[in-house]
Amino acid sequence: MTQSTSRKAGLFIDGANLFYTQRHQGWQIDFVRLMAYFMQSFDSVEARYYVPEAEDASGDQAGFYRMLQANGYTVISKPVKKIVNHETGELVMKGNLDVELVVDALMMAGGYDVFVLFSGDSDFLPLMRALRSMGRGVRVYSTRGVSARELISEPGIVFEDLDAIRSRIEQSVVQGSPAERRSPDTAQSPVQRQLPEKGTMFTGSVLAVKPYGVFLSNPYQAKCLLPLSFLGVATRIDSLPSIVRSTDIFRVSVFSVETAEETPKITVKLVDRQLSAELEERVRRYNRSRLRSR
Repeated sequence: MTQSTSRKAGLFIDGANLFYTQRHQGWQIDFVRLMAYFMQSFDSVEARYYVPEAEDASGDQAGFYRMLQANGYTVISKPVKKIVNHETGELVMKGNLDVELVVDALMMAGGYDVFVLFSGDSDFLPLMRALRSMGRGVRVYSTRGVSARELISEPGIVFEDLDAIRSRIEQSVVQGSPAERRSPDTAQSPVQRQLPEKGTMFTGSVLAVKPYGVFLSNPYQAKCLLPLSFLGVATRIDSLPSIVRSTDIFRVSVFSVETAEETPKITVKLVDRQLSAELEERVRRYNRSRLRSR
């Protein structure tokens, strides 16, 4: 992605379409780093994720939405409708949010300079033409194998293949809190930024899981470790990477702060009892499955 002179970007993500795009790609987008990727070229980023919501949504799905919200994304959802096809008698699931995305994009057009669409659906082509006529830049992010040819070939639309920029997304450096990442003009300078005191609580998403603990995002530009022993789980954990999910959101309390190295290190304890109980249950299920497989 080339450096932009525009200040504001509006990201509109067609969640259902992107789900199938990722299945085609064979890799999952890191949405925390995706935000950081766009902040390299824009002064502010407003990101909206549109997704149909099933009645029996799993805990993983709910956790994924919490992760998005914790990292600055607005999640727009509506229940999936069950409609009977009177010709075939088949039950059809309908949960398209294309209209909502189009209406929001047009109503919010005054708030961004560049419209960024994550979808390969040609139904959005009239929207993009309208936005171009309003003087907005238009970019589409998808993968060629699952994208409509009209989107790729349309004059005036910049098409970015996600496979081609995967490494740049994954190498994007995450800094500051979600609010600061969306609009760094409001961020403090490194001199003004203060490290937390013991007992300070904040919420972090998963950056990496190691056998000895979980590294979390945090508002302090520090290396933040939630050790295995501070998860509040009584049952022995033999494989932490098998227990913690990338969509988990951790409410933690600062236990200690070390400043001896160039990058400060924060050690935290989990204070969310509900998540501790959930992790405990995952450990038990994991241990039972291992016993059955022997």
